[in-house]
Amino acid sequence: MLNRFFETIRKVTPEKWQWVLNHEGFKRYFANTGWMFLGQMLSLIISFFIGAWLARYLGPENYGIISYVVAFAGLFAFIASLGVDGILSRELVAHPEQRDELMGTAFNLKLLGGVIAFLVTVVAAFIFESVPLIRYLIILYSLIFIVQAINVISIFFQANVLSKNNVRSVLTATIISSVLKIILIISGSGIIWLALIYFLDSVWQCLGYLVAYRRYNLKITDWKFNKQLAKKIISSSWFLMLSLASVYIYMKIDQVMIGQFMGEKAVGLYAAAVKFVEIWYFVPAIICSSLFPAIINAKNTNYLVYKKRLKALYILMIGIAVIIALPSTILAPWAINFLFGHEYLASIPVLQIYIWSGVGLFLGWAINQYLLSENRIHTIFYYNLLAMLTNVVLNLILIPKLGLTGAAWATLISYSVGPIVIWIIDRKKV
Repeated sequence: MLNRFFETIRKVTPEKWQWVLNHEGFKRYFANTGWMFLGQMLSLIISFFIGAWLARYLGPENYGIISYVVAFAGLFAFIASLGVDGILSRELVAHPEQRDELMGTAFNLKLLGGVIAFLVTVVAAFIFESVPLIRYLIILYSLIFIVQAINVISIFFQANVLSKNNVRSVLTATIISSVLKIILIISGSGIIWLALIYFLDSVWQCLGYLVAYRRYNLKITDWKFNKQLAKKIISSSWFLMLSLASVYIYMKIDQVMIGQFMGEKAVGLYAAAVKFVEIWYFVPAIICSSLFPAIINAKNTNYLVYKKRLKALYILMIGIAVIIALPSTILAPWAINFLFGHEYLASIPVLQIYIWSGVGLFLGWAINQYLLSENRIHTIFYYNLLAMLTNVVLNLILIPKLGLTGAAWATLISYSVGPIVIWIIDRKKV
């Protein structure tokens, strides 16, 4: 696959490169992707190093508690989203004249989903968690589900190739949050205050989105709820929501299960490795969300161009994932010791395995864009359900036998099985 990628690059003549670089569509999408990449990179670098400092300060056990809280609440995040984001992005590109109705309807749906997600998380915390501190931390953190309804504004900016506004909002929120975390470390405060800061992260972002939306002379008071449109969105998105449920579960269940099998300290050690890997997760998210409008437009105008763009996207994703994984595997011992300290040395083999799950994850992002553009919501669900079931079953088998590395192997295999199955079943179309 990589050979094909480099061979394709070699075939491009200087004249073709010049034509591409001067193309207005390329300039627009490249600038949008550049803004998203730069902003997310800065935001994640800041968050990563502050997070590593925080992990050193808290120690594996307390860091494990806060990681467990985030993972537990994350199991129910799919309810808050209601699968609306992907449908909203597609509809804003296809029907920009319905902006206010689409935004208002999506906001109300996500607000309802956020309230339901919060209530379900509270009930689950009281049923499954016996430690009062952890239970109340979960409840505090899950308030973000309600606040995040306003994130529909970020979908509007993505659909209109105006992602610099999202970047500003996220970066501002990251800086404010980082300052608060530094104050927390210096003052010697505990994890209750940290959970509050995590919740406030979403508040700062939402305020940033509101300010940016207003800057374009747009008002949320103009949003309108359309009952028929809501039914249309839900009918299209409910299967996508189930798919997101699978995604959230297989991305968070390993830390929850480690907490149940091995305790909070083990979660902290595992979370340190995951933290190092997750710094790269913005790459497929940015590339796909930024290029999705271009893929949709190509599908509507030139099917051959559409297929070529999808193929290039797949090759790009695999290449980037391998480029990230290889040096990370080699440098893992040094990186863990330098960033997190000697208390986290048990995280090294976890990182060396877990980092390779990025290949399947990156390719999965690209395949999801193809399936979404074809409106194959059912296939997305089955694709993610397969990954989730694989992950849960393998965690149940491998964690008791191999411990933390067992969970890492479960993640690597489950992230890879979806793209492989889709490729075998649907190769000609994919």
